[in-house]
Amino acid sequence: MTAQATSTLSAEHREFYERFKSFWANPTGPRVAEIIAPDATIHFSGQGTFSGAEYVEVMSGLLDQMDGLEVTAIDCAGEGELLYIFWNASALIDGEPRPYHGVDRFRIRDGMAREEYIIFDTSLLA
Repeated sequence: MTAQATSTLSAEHREFYERFKSFWANPTGPRVAEIIAPDATIHFSGQGTFSGAEYVEVMSGLLDQMDGLEVTAIDCAGEGELLYIFWNASALIDGEPRPYHGVDRFRIRDGMAREEYIIFDTSLLA
């Protein structure tokens, strides 16, 4: 993210973006609670909808199933309660690295995500 883009974000957005990057530097299911409120609503492409509390278990399972999953935040934009984070990811599928990218759209209140849409082309992982 460029310095100019960062400066247009609220302090809450900048701080959340840094915690998002920190999460993906060392992702675990329990660390979901560092950025997602337990009562949040999560909309996950190809996985359905669940609460932030349920997302802890969903993420644990996802990390166990996806060998070599790496997510790198590339850029973000936000206004009001909304924050969009564009990311690149890669996972090993049939022993081969498979890159893909997507966008997470968050509704942030009091420093925590209260809603998240995880949007990417799930067919790339099939």
